[in-house]
Amino acid sequence: MKNSCIIIALVIFSLTGSFTFAGVIEDVEMEAGLEIGDFHYRESHLMREDGVQGGVYGSIAILAAHPWYFQFYMSMVGGDVEYDGGYSSGGSLKGDTSNYIYNFRGIAGYMIGEDGVCIMPYSGIGYRYLNNDLNDLGAGGYEREQVYLYMPLGIDISASIASSGQWTIGLKSEFDWMFHGENKSGDIEFTGQDGWGIRFTPYIRYDINDKIGLKLEAFGEYWKINDSDLSEGYLEPENASNYYGGKFGVVF
Repeated sequence: MKNSCIIIALVIFSLTGSFTFAGVIEDVEMEAGLEIGDFHYRESHLMREDGVQGGVYGSIAILAAHPWYFQFYMSMVGGDVEYDGGYSSGGSLKGDTSNYIYNFRGIAGYMIGEDGVCIMPYSGIGYRYLNNDLNDLGAGGYEREQVYLYMPLGIDISASIASSGQWTIGLKSEFDWMFHGENKSGDIEFTGQDGWGIRFTPYIRYDINDKIGLKLEAFGEYWKINDSDLSEGYLEPENASNYYGGKFGVVF
């Protein structure tokens, strides 16, 4: 599943880039950069995980249909997290485990602007994949995979803060309706999860010229997920996670 995510992302970016250079899509803005954040996961007082995640992100935005805005976004982050839980039969279990999160989303927005201020409501579809390898804990460990399918509903408010138009500040606020969730823990697959998330992203951007710019973001996101359906007498319990940090990228 993880390899499929990477292949899909590379195909989309390659096709869009090919169309751009061929002149099919004439007004495209790309962004790529680094991301680092603090990740925390809680599972109904049964276990917790905490750790730093780092990686890369990228996006392609199609601006040719103004005032409509279309964007495809992806990010891949990972790192060790500290697991603090226990066995179902009793006893504590602690240790470091590898954790990876992949995000893919496509959105469409409508830009409303006047006097250097732009307000853009947007929505779309998002896919989030998490892989947590509890085999790192030794005997009794297993691989845990989570999939979220969700609909983002957000608004992006930005404003130029210099007469030259080179500096822009903004804030993205978003509610995410997670309408489908799957979880695979070892050999047991759980379905029927739903939930919601929120995220806030203040940012500042500096356009060096009309071809390249720099962008700095802070971000915070929170997910609250409900119990899954029963599977083989077990269920994936409700859980909550938050992730906050920063991004630095180049816009071109």
